[in-house]
Amino acid sequence: MIMICTSGAWAFGYRLNLQTASVGVPAPSASPDDVVRAYVAAYNHRDFDTMNALYPSQRRFHNANRHRALGTMSHLKIIDSHHDTTYGQHSRYWAVDVALDYTHIRGADIGYQPGTNGWTYELQQVGPDHAWRIVDHGVG
Repeated sequence: MIMICTSGAWAFGYRLNLQTASVGVPAPSASPDDVVRAYVAAYNHRDFDTMNALYPSQRRFHNANRHRALGTMSHLKIIDSHHDTTYGQHSRYWAVDVALDYTHIRGADIGYQPGTNGWTYELQQVGPDHAWRIVDHGVG
């Protein structure tokens, strides 16, 4: 019976996402690139506390997907990192364009495709002494 239930849950994309390592939240002085690297590491290690700290607006998504197949992001490469002036010349927004491989996407974010993906993380700093935090992401 346990085998049948386990197989059924696996078939529907349910997983036991055990945290494999703790990823530290970068210091307030960390660059946007460092924040993105830490987020990807936290994602891969299922460190939901760090994921929530670095991308607070996605807390609900992260918590709802603790038992879904999240996949793995690997071969992260920063392609471009620049001040995003979309919100004005003096805004505190930053865009980090990355390339990464995303595998085992079943039950996860369908915006990703198997293999190398272009992705952009949008970060905001609410003040000069505050840490950068991810506020949005999308296909880059």
